[in-house]
Amino acid sequence: MQNESNEPVQDEVPLLKRLRGSIFPIAPGDSAPIKILKTSGFYLFTVMVLVVTLLLGGAIMFVL
Repeated sequence: MQNESNEPVQDEVPLLKRLRGSIFPIAPGDSAPIKILKTSGFYLFTVMVLVVTLLLGGAIMFVL
């Protein structure tokens, strides 16, 4: 009873892999160039989200 919790158990898949699978999923039949484009597109998307988040955070800090 000590180890029980009310939280549902999620798969042990890291957050980035789950996001990658939902944004640009790679199908088993994808060719190598398509896999490279999807992977680079995902990382570009991740960097863009990070930059926008940092810029918005900086703007809010500047105003405060």
